Amino acid sequence: MFDLSHLTTLSAALEQSLIDNDIEKIQQLCEDNDGFIHTIEPLTDPKANEQIRQFIMTHQAATRLIRDVHAEMQKQLYRTNKTRKGVNKYKGVKHAK
Repeated sequence: MFDLSHLTTLSAALEQSLIDNDIEKIQQLCEDNDGFIHTIEPLTDPKANEQIRQFIMTHQAATRLIRDVHAEMQKQLYRTNKTRKGVNKYKGVKHAK
């Protein structure tokens, strides 16, 4: 069985990181608590299950944010590489001072 108070603390920290759009903090929280997150199971207490549901929704939102940021970074990297290759085609650019 997992610690419900730890779940509450983690959920609050994750929610705050989402509000702040703090990608590094979200990644660190998820990495540090990965083992704990995988031990979460439904309980017989409906109130506890509601906390678990809320955490799951917060965790999914954080995962979507990380995925969206990663996709945007990939697009930016592609554009940068494409621009760099296009600029190198001009003969004077390689020897410009």
